[in-house]
Amino acid sequence: MREETNNSAELLNVENLTVRFPVKRGGFLSRKAYLYAVDDISFSIKRGETLAIVGESGSGKTTAALAVARLVNAFKGKVQLGEHNFLELQDEALRKARAKVQFIFQDPYASLNPRLRAEAIVREPLDSLGIASPQEQQVRVNELFKSVGLRPEQQRLFPHQFSGGQRQRIGIARALSTQPELIICDEPVSALDVAVQAQILNLLRRLQSEMGLTYLFISHDLGVVQHMCDSVAVMYMGKIVEHASRKDLFNNPLHPYTSALLSAVPSVDKKRRAETKRILIPGDPPDPIDPPKGCRFANRCPVARSICKEKEPPLRALSSTHKVACHLVDEKAKSPLL
Repeated sequence: MREETNNSAELLNVENLTVRFPVKRGGFLSRKAYLYAVDDISFSIKRGETLAIVGESGSGKTTAALAVARLVNAFKGKVQLGEHNFLELQDEALRKARAKVQFIFQDPYASLNPRLRAEAIVREPLDSLGIASPQEQQVRVNELFKSVGLRPEQQRLFPHQFSGGQRQRIGIARALSTQPELIICDEPVSALDVAVQAQILNLLRRLQSEMGLTYLFISHDLGVVQHMCDSVAVMYMGKIVEHASRKDLFNNPLHPYTSALLSAVPSVDKKRRAETKRILIPGDPPDPIDPPKGCRFANRCPVARSICKEKEPPLRALSSTHKVACHLVDEKAKSPLL
């Protein structure tokens, strides 16, 4: 289990981030519609810590991460990375700043160029950003292969000559090559076997401890998140519905959606299995192009009331480490399902 860190310096501060995509509906003269994949969300990450964004497919978690890295365009908002507003950077300033944010992608089979040798893949960000001389780059590549547990002679191999876990190690080495301040991990172990998942997660934790890395960790697997993060933001249909420290979220989930997600996490603890009641989420999410005016989870919530369908709940702080967007949670921070 990760130890809590006392470092209070914020590396990343995201405010009112919104990402929308135009959608064609109806005939030629119909009005333009938009799908708000990320709808006015805010969060921050302290330097050296890990924030996990979790939610089911389509919740907007990956789109939020892509917008932070400027890989998709944000409609509005602010992304403060250190002293820079990342969304306002252009041209050469943006190119230089990209070295500070790197991605570890979900699929190690698809994220590596099959035509390049492993050493060239790891060196690629250094080449594209013009960082260091060829000799310095080679020294950096040698160090990274050792750091991620790959042998020097494997630098000359092509991606198809590696296992899935080894390919992800190459992806991690590539992400570390520019010495980034923030690493975005987009479901980095979901495509791997369970035994290999544990190895990669342990590697990420070790590298974070040794290098002081900061992670934005995207996942749908709360079992994985529990062992990786310092805090968790739970997204549903483009909104953050709960944001808390790891301890608060797993010990006292407040939003009914969070409770339902946690009830599906398997446990080896017999007592916990006996005490955990499986919460099923009925129905389907509402139309994302035309969301309801109230809580977006109301039509699937087992305890929803009339106010939930009429008024959108704000994300409010119940303590310094716990925020929730639910009308039915009072100041005593007690789940409405209890």
